[in-house]
Amino acid sequence: MKAYIATRWLAGTLSVVSALLLPGFVYAEFDGSASAEGSLSAEGSLSAEGSSPTAWLEKMGRALRSENYAGNFTFIRGSRFDNVRIVHVVEQGKELERLYNLNGDIHELYREDGEAHCYHPRSDLSADDLSDHDVHIGPFTPAFSDRVLSTQNLYNLAMQGEGRVAGRPAVVLTVSPSFNDRYGYRVWLDQQTGLLLQSHLIERGKVKEIFQFTHIEVGESVNKSSMQTAIRGGTISHPLALDVSERKEKPVWKVNWLPDGFRPVRIQGNRLHFTDGLATFSVFIETTGRAPMPDLATTEGGTAVITRRHQKTGRQITVVGEVPMRTARRVAKSVEPVIY
Repeated sequence: MKAYIATRWLAGTLSVVSALLLPGFVYAEFDGSASAEGSLSAEGSLSAEGSSPTAWLEKMGRALRSENYAGNFTFIRGSRFDNVRIVHVVEQGKELERLYNLNGDIHELYREDGEAHCYHPRSDLSADDLSDHDVHIGPFTPAFSDRVLSTQNLYNLAMQGEGRVAGRPAVVLTVSPSFNDRYGYRVWLDQQTGLLLQSHLIERGKVKEIFQFTHIEVGESVNKSSMQTAIRGGTISHPLALDVSERKEKPVWKVNWLPDGFRPVRIQGNRLHFTDGLATFSVFIETTGRAPMPDLATTEGGTAVITRRHQKTGRQITVVGEVPMRTARRVAKSVEPVIY
């Protein structure tokens, strides 16, 4: 479990990265208008995409798969702050992507289509430490637009005008949850390409996490030679997740309550992973030693972590994911062993 939390950013998405402490960060208030970076009325002039949020999300999905781009972005989650470099190129129809942090210990993620290679100075990590990240999290993934469009009964889409991020004109969209058991998003998309430039994770009017490019290059100017890692250390490779329907093993544990729209995407023994298409969370069931961990409930930005001891079996149940604490708590209370 500790390895899971420590290496969480390595395996899957750009919206989850290892972080340094930034004391004193206070959640920003979300008042229904765009932030200073992206604050213009919905009456502003939009490009040929018109005022359809669906069309813009489709454009974003295409851009994240097909454009060459490189840049630096910041990720703020609670009191934690990261600077990360990303390079994404498409060669002969194949996506190549490299991420590495710019402060703190060096970590890298290299992705070639459906295979992720994680570079880390430590040599004691295993693929099991990374398998929990197969579910893409948040809006900075090519699948984000597809998932929003397929879950419109769970989220409401709206245009919020125009803005400017990293020196590039942007359109602003909101993805608001239909239920209060999950988060919403506000995203800034590049007007020219549709690439995501900035996103906010929002709960009840407060910004919980911020992703934002501070510099970005798009097109042929991207240096493809910068895809080579400089790390000399442990390397872990693993494929992205198979759908739960492709797994043959029988579940050992079950979750009796799930928020509307959530479904299992991976069940691996005592590890269960769920998503509604955007939000994700994982459930871990572990044996406890002579001195079991006390019950815990904490949040780091938009990530909730809750542990409790199962009364009948004595096992420790942990729920980790991008859902509000009240949702994680209810999920944890509903976990039970499967009886065949």
